Amino acid sequence: MLQDSSKEEQIPEVVDNAVTPLVWASEVPGRSKLAEPVKVTLKPGAKPVRQKQYPIKWEARKGLEGLITKFLEYGLLVECESEYNTPILPVRKSGGKEYRLVQDLRAINQIVQNIHPVVANPYTLLTSLKEEHEWFTVLDLKDAFFCIPLDTKSQSIFAFEWESPATGRKTQLTWTVLPQGFKNSPTLFGNQLAKELEMWKKQNRGEGILLLYGDDILIAAESKETCFEMTISLLNFLGQGGYRVSRNKAQIRKEAVIYLGFEISQGQRQLGSERKEAICQIPEPNSPKELRALLGMIGWCRLWILNYGLYVKPLYEALKESKDQYLIWTPECQKSFKELKKALMMAPALGLPDLTKPFELFVHKRQHPALGVLAQPLGSWKRPVGYFSKQLDTVSKGWPGCLRAVAATVLLIQEARKLTMGQKIVVYVLHMVITVLEQKGGHWQNVEIPGCPIGTR
Repeated sequence: MLQDSSKEEQIPEVVDNAVTPLVWASEVPGRSKLAEPVKVTLKPGAKPVRQKQYPIKWEARKGLEGLITKFLEYGLLVECESEYNTPILPVRKSGGKEYRLVQDLRAINQIVQNIHPVVANPYTLLTSLKEEHEWFTVLDLKDAFFCIPLDTKSQSIFAFEWESPATGRKTQLTWTVLPQGFKNSPTLFGNQLAKELEMWKKQNRGEGILLLYGDDILIAAESKETCFEMTISLLNFLGQGGYRVSRNKAQIRKEAVIYLGFEISQGQRQLGSERKEAICQIPEPNSPKELRALLGMIGWCRLWILNYGLYVKPLYEALKESKDQYLIWTPECQKSFKELKKALMMAPALGLPDLTKPFELFVHKRQHPALGVLAQPLGSWKRPVGYFSKQLDTVSKGWPGCLRAVAATVLLIQEARKLTMGQKIVVYVLHMVITVLEQKGGHWQNVEIPGCPIGTR
């Protein structure tokens, strides 16, 4: 967890020479120099959580021993005597003998006060990129949560039991930093890092921008030189601030990078090949749980799949008809499953939304799903920005065809606005929609419809 063991990304020598060596992740964990210790607030009337530790095989405890020892050495863990206790689970890393330490904090999460998650929406985050941005850098912070300290009085909440495989001694350990698995860790860390990055932004105003999602940072700039200067400046800022950057994951001053699973290049984004291949290697589901997991993974890619709603319709119907652990898998489901994978592998690159250009939404309704394409002009042709698929609700499905078409239009406009950020949209619709709007035009004042004198913005 505190050591990068995979093959390192080649860092340009000029970058290595210009940044503080402290910024690169090593066995020594990072710690924000500006973050105040976090105080965890429990819900009124909350009682201490006392859960027994699951039996752990000696081999697994031996696999965790080095990690636990390292965490104790660097002060991430300390011995304690607490009335709280939650179990830990050793999870073997794929392709090796190493283990990850996972703590089951679900019971703790239930008694801790919620804080409003202020996290960027990955759906709209990239709308800040401009057509002029040609050069990119992606940085991944290592063990990000461990950079934020916990208040001493809050540490005992996260205690767990540990039995040394060498001596057999049992003791309680607890975290001195934000633990993984704690529901508020992402928001608490994200708020602190964003606050510190505001200081950096004030000193680096120019043609480039910085985007932040969790512990993943993207720099985008118009020129190679600006991207280089911003990268050097940010790396030094992070290193001097106590953060650590994963060296083997850094993508520095490139014309195409992978960010949040997307391949980003000038003016466009497309699904990363690793994401597509990972989904396409998933076998046919054998249970409703496996099907839900599959739909969740593919749903993340729906913006790139034309007629997505038609492909997944049989799969969602299978979920409704399935009971308990038995999945009703029909030939139609199998056909949709194969077509989805094929469509995913052929997914095109989408244009990044450009708020300086007009948006055009092409709406179509077929077999109840509302289908649409959001596009923007690129030279003499229109480049897709996103493919939309939305299911009509039960009430709308029972309406006459003309009203279903209107409902479909409304759904897709709402979806498109997530990308257009309030800009005007020109909507191309079926003739029956225009007929309805001409009769009820007063209810439609946010959309401009070609060939229709009413409903202008």
